[in-house]
Amino acid sequence: MKIWRKSRLSECHANLFANGRVRAIYVNIFVMCAAMLSLASCSSDDNEEFLMDQLSGTWEQVYDEGVVAEGYVQYTFTPGKPATVGECTIHVYDVFTGDTTFVRDYVLTEDRHLAIYNGQYGTTPSEIYEYDVQRLSAKAMTWHLTNSDVVLNFKKVK
Repeated sequence: MKIWRKSRLSECHANLFANGRVRAIYVNIFVMCAAMLSLASCSSDDNEEFLMDQLSGTWEQVYDEGVVAEGYVQYTFTPGKPATVGECTIHVYDVFTGDTTFVRDYVLTEDRHLAIYNGQYGTTPSEIYEYDVQRLSAKAMTWHLTNSDVVLNFKKVK
């Protein structure tokens, strides 16, 4: 029968942990590592994908599951110079009233603000709709109507 003996190394570690100061250092290091990992795993809306150059093209509104749409709404963004401003053609199809098309101008800013307006931007436009773009990728886009709870989802069709 073999009897296990403590080695000098394990005695050394036992002595270190017996010292309260060293134990406190290791506990602090552990707590700091845990906090850094916790913060690194957090996400927010600001971390959502936002690729400004992907706005160009046609986007169709997507409705929540269970919502029956009696038509569709498409936004076609045609950029100008610079590419963050341009023309927005809004095509609405409704089964009861048919097709309607509106042409508006738009501005998309680096801080994710989208304004679709009728008139000259910078002056008081006759009609303006403002959105905070939560997500903009090659295939999907999400808008939040500024100062409201309305969220609109889109898929890219062209």
